Amino acid sequence: MAESMQNSSDVPNFDTYPSTPPDRLLDTRSAERSSLEERAAELGAAAGRIALILRQTKENVENLAQHEIYDRVTNLAENAKIRTEQMRRDAAVRVQEIAHAAQDKAVELGNQAREKTVELGRQAKSNYFRARLKANQTVREYPVETALAAGAVGLLVGVALRIGRARRAY
Repeated sequence: MAESMQNSSDVPNFDTYPSTPPDRLLDTRSAERSSLEERAAELGAAAGRIALILRQTKENVENLAQHEIYDRVTNLAENAKIRTEQMRRDAAVRVQEIAHAAQDKAVELGNQAREKTVELGRQAKSNYFRARLKANQTVREYPVETALAAGAVGLLVGVALRIGRARRAY
């Protein structure tokens, strides 16, 4: 239930106001209008036109769902989504193919490296065996020269060790 308001001199009584504005406010087309008032009237009219355009645009956008443009845009968006998904799947398949090809190539290169290692090992053993035979033959044919060469090598190794110790000492 609404409570009654107290009347005071501070609160105006709207029932006593006139229902129509005074004549001086009704005459807006008077010849004595200032340029500021004219400019304000023009700005007000422009603001009203802008408000009308905005309202019409809002109504057009709200009604867009009922037009064929909305259907076309929706179809385009769905087609783009489907195409993107298809491209993603194709890319995943391609990546998988490339990964398998790289794995196969790595296995093939590993096998080739193993075969080459075995072949190089065989060659190293063969060359070592030949060098040993040649060294034995040289020792048999030139025993004195071999002993002198071994002594010279031992002397050089000893001198190199002595020089190395001397350098470390300083």
